Amino acid sequence: MGAINQQAMAAWLRYRAHWLGWQGLLGGALLLASLVAALAWWLPGEARLEQREQELAKLRQAMPQHQGKFVDRSPQASLNTFYRFLPAESEATSLLTVILSLAGEHGLTPDKADYALVRSPSAAFSRYQITLPVRGSYVEIRRFANQVLNRIPAAALNDISLKRQDINTEQVEARLRFTVFLHREQP
Repeated sequence: MGAINQQAMAAWLRYRAHWLGWQGLLGGALLLASLVAALAWWLPGEARLEQREQELAKLRQAMPQHQGKFVDRSPQASLNTFYRFLPAESEATSLLTVILSLAGEHGLTPDKADYALVRSPSAAFSRYQITLPVRGSYVEIRRFANQVLNRIPAAALNDISLKRQDINTEQVEARLRFTVFLHREQP
């Protein structure tokens, strides 16, 4: 009885294959291949998702919990946190010393340094603007500027102008203007 069912099934499949034609068979094969590809993509994705959920649960456990405490998330609280990040105005001269020592490390000792403390009456921060004319190779000037910005996170490079007297020389005259943002101390 099993052999008759197998023969009947094979005859039925041949009839259906003839009825579908090669286009139908190709469509069925593509549908089957798409199903296999979707499963191959979905199953590893489920494992990665589960792993990420476990990592997230560990991170949540490691975070300090504010049990019953009010956490101020207002814009003013965020602004106050930002101001606390800035160095105090009293540190301005020491920051200038850091910048000048970094210039010296790169062989870019400036002849002079212009600096000014600018206060805005409406802001809780002040700006310490420093202009340095230096002479050296472009690479050293760039390294110096990057190192200043890395060492003093509250600093910004506002302007850099480069001038070369002779195209055949590696020496460049540069004028760098930094601004260091400082937390304004209340009297």
